[in-house]
Amino acid sequence: MKVHDSVIGALLFAFGLWVLATAWSYPEMPGQSIGPGTFPSVLGALFMAGGVLLAIAGLRERGMGLVMIDPGWRFPARFAAAILATAGVVVFAIVFETVGFPIGGFLLLTALFILSGYRSPTWIAASAVFVLAVYLTMTRLLYVPLPAGLLKGIL
Repeated sequence: MKVHDSVIGALLFAFGLWVLATAWSYPEMPGQSIGPGTFPSVLGALFMAGGVLLAIAGLRERGMGLVMIDPGWRFPARFAAAILATAGVVVFAIVFETVGFPIGGFLLLTALFILSGYRSPTWIAASAVFVLAVYLTMTRLLYVPLPAGLLKGIL
């Protein structure tokens, strides 16, 4: 699905305006010219400028409606994979502490591979290696406390 650039530009402009309005309500820092609202104000202004530029570029574009459905979405497996990814992440977030990142990530990635047509044992092993590599990198090198869940004490 492709959304027209002018619509995305308008959304970016509205988001930047909201950020800017929120940042202006932050209190001043006594004795300093730069306060807690300075950085969000700059980002809000950049979002607004980018939104205007994108909307102008989108208005120059001809031959497309506001929303175009890509023909690839007509395949049921792709649509099911998008639904599975969304629902899987929601379920994974709910049971994240209990199941843990290694098992939950492996199950979700393996289900997506199988649904996408990659059913060989090589792809299942690849998902296990990838999830384990991400888990070990995050917990051992970056010290991000990802839960081991059911594998607590093993990993």
